[in-house]
Amino acid sequence: MLPGTTVMVDMCGNFNGYQTDLTRVWSIGTVPASALEMHDVAREILHTLEREALPGVPVARLYEIAMDIVRAHNLEDYFMGRSQHAPFIGHGVGIQLNELPVITPRSRHILQENMVLAIEPKFFVPGVGAVGLENTYRVTASGLECLTVAPEEIQDITQ
Repeated sequence: MLPGTTVMVDMCGNFNGYQTDLTRVWSIGTVPASALEMHDVAREILHTLEREALPGVPVARLYEIAMDIVRAHNLEDYFMGRSQHAPFIGHGVGIQLNELPVITPRSRHILQENMVLAIEPKFFVPGVGAVGLENTYRVTASGLECLTVAPEEIQDITQ
């Protein structure tokens, strides 16, 4: 690994037969400001969706909100891949790791209280690697409750 690059780890957990999905990023030394900016935008997406994802909201609206934030930062070319962009930003989680609904612009699902979702906004930074996050959430009447509590900042593993 070269100094200034990232290592993204996407991991799952299991509690009483139910899955969780979590992604965090570590760096080899200091990463460029562009990587930190993209990581912060991923955090902005998650924290915005935590407030906006309420019962009754169309799942497709979550994708739209994420893309509005990405466009506001002019980062479309780096979001969810570089040459091939993943057409989703998350998915349902339950007994299986990947369940419905899939958070896409064409989803017809509506959020319901106690649904469990993994939301994973990620960016590819040329010459650096991937940055971004994934948390597992439960939909509540007041927004998303994070079930995978862990530091969201990029952690430098050389320190």
